Amino acid sequence: MDIEPITLKLNRPEDLLAYLPYRFGYVPTESLAMLTVLQPVPGAVAPGLAARLDIADLATPGALPGAASGIAAQMAQDPTVAALTVLYTDEPLQDVRAGRGTAGRVLQEWLEVMPLTHRTESFVVSTGAFACLECASEPCCPEAGHPITRLSETAIAARMVLAGEALAPSREALGCSREVDAHRLAVATHAADRERRAMRNRPPERQSRWRRRMLDLYGVALAEAGTLRGPWWPDATVPGRLGVALADPHLRDAILAWTVTGERGRPGSPEVMRTFEDMVTGDLEPPGPAHVQACRVVLGEIVRHAAPGRAGYALAIRGWLAWWCGEGARAEVLVRQCLEDHPGCTLGQLLEDALAGGVRPAWARPHSCVTPGGF
Repeated sequence: MDIEPITLKLNRPEDLLAYLPYRFGYVPTESLAMLTVLQPVPGAVAPGLAARLDIADLATPGALPGAASGIAAQMAQDPTVAALTVLYTDEPLQDVRAGRGTAGRVLQEWLEVMPLTHRTESFVVSTGAFACLECASEPCCPEAGHPITRLSETAIAARMVLAGEALAPSREALGCSREVDAHRLAVATHAADRERRAMRNRPPERQSRWRRRMLDLYGVALAEAGTLRGPWWPDATVPGRLGVALADPHLRDAILAWTVTGERGRPGSPEVMRTFEDMVTGDLEPPGPAHVQACRVVLGEIVRHAAPGRAGYALAIRGWLAWWCGEGARAEVLVRQCLEDHPGCTLGQLLEDALAGGVRPAWARPHSCVTPGGF
């Protein structure tokens, strides 16, 4: 099914507030969020950077100016023309508007130091209502705000659901589940142990053939996961074997390259080795949604069927895929899962460094038109 590009009207706060959680993958709580507006060409504007910060972190003395400076530096890299601010809090709306309470003080200071922000382009969202911080035209918002149910009734929300997007119940839920039937885990672990022993005993001259077979196995898994309408229930030996096989650097790089490009490459080939560089500075574009979703499913099953301490590489690749698809919050949760499971995972540490440094995917640019007006 082809889904038309999403159009946001900036003079309809409910459009923005229905859309923004999908940029994070969940509805934030006790957070300050921003969405920048870009003007890539004269006469057209588009959504740009989406950022979210914990109110509690910003309330720490001296923390807010540094956080604002970092985001402002990223804004300066783009043709930014406006910055819309959303405060997610259950503190009383009147206190927030008056700059009282932790959330109110944080928002007031944020608007003072962050360029291109304004009270009339700022909004407050609680679990029950939403409102403008300061209405641009009176009357706009009821005293207690608009009911939050209006956001789920917008055309934006309907379009997201139609496109197959779903919001996680919390930030932590963005990670990969580790829940699996005990019998399936035992079968997968046994297969992984057997594969590991074979890897250790395999002569070097047979490594290339083995890597091709494992890539074939990954390809079959992608095909199965991509064609089934319901959940994918693989033979538990498949994710077990693939999980342990990721310990081989050449195979791991080839699977990562296949995951983010949609093209199978030969392990150790120059094309595969250039993938990391091209993801940051090249002309790579994300593959089609069907391939991305199949990779999410397969990698998720590898993680689910891995014994504790053995899921690091699969979590790292899943994290890189999230970063590559613009899902920064999910990538952060996944890399934390990765490094908790496998503290020495270099692939996870590399992603952690990229996220900490604000490195963007090479393709990152305005991706959906916004109707001008309403600033």
